[in-house]
Amino acid sequence: MFEKVLIAEDHQTSSRAVAKTIQDLAIPVFDYVYYCDDAYTRIKKELAAGKPYDLLITDLSFIEDHRLQHLKSGIDLIKAARELQPSLKVIIFSVEGRPVLIKSFFSTLQINGFVQKGRLDAIELEQAVRTIVKGQTFISPRIKEQISPSNSHQFTNYDLTVISLLAAGMQLKEIPAKLSELRITPNGMSSMEKRLNHIKTVLNFKKNEQLIAFCKDMGII
Repeated sequence: MFEKVLIAEDHQTSSRAVAKTIQDLAIPVFDYVYYCDDAYTRIKKELAAGKPYDLLITDLSFIEDHRLQHLKSGIDLIKAARELQPSLKVIIFSVEGRPVLIKSFFSTLQINGFVQKGRLDAIELEQAVRTIVKGQTFISPRIKEQISPSNSHQFTNYDLTVISLLAAGMQLKEIPAKLSELRITPNGMSSMEKRLNHIKTVLNFKKNEQLIAFCKDMGII
């Protein structure tokens, strides 16, 4: 079992609930902080002292207040923490429910577990810790069920070209001419719209703006 855990959660009730779960697992040392910057400072300090944390449990979203923060999200924290301590195990504990985005956290951030906040989160968090100790990854069952080939999309060069043009500010009606100029096919409006609609359906988006934001967040455009 892990010996030392850090919890980064800005809601006091959630933070203490996580701490109670960690305590029930008989983990001897656990600390919790409300800010990502404080979490980073703790990780750095304990690492320098030769007493590093084994596991970081962090939310994704942190509410901004009067205190200026350099690390504004759980994603920022995970990236910074892993630069300091590449071997640090990470569990994201969040209300996030988009399967494709959650799946991407395992590949882009190399997280070890994802637990969705909800009715069974205490049970799942305990399962996640026990699973990760064994060298395996964990994901909340209700999210895992939704992650399947039918809920994923492999972006083609055509897809990325069209989305990149939209992201650059080009109007949808202008893109067919640009595709024709670039000698990219299909370049008809109907074909392009069908492709965009297919991608949005698979990824559960309703607007092109959501698709663009997703692609930017994933670093694929």
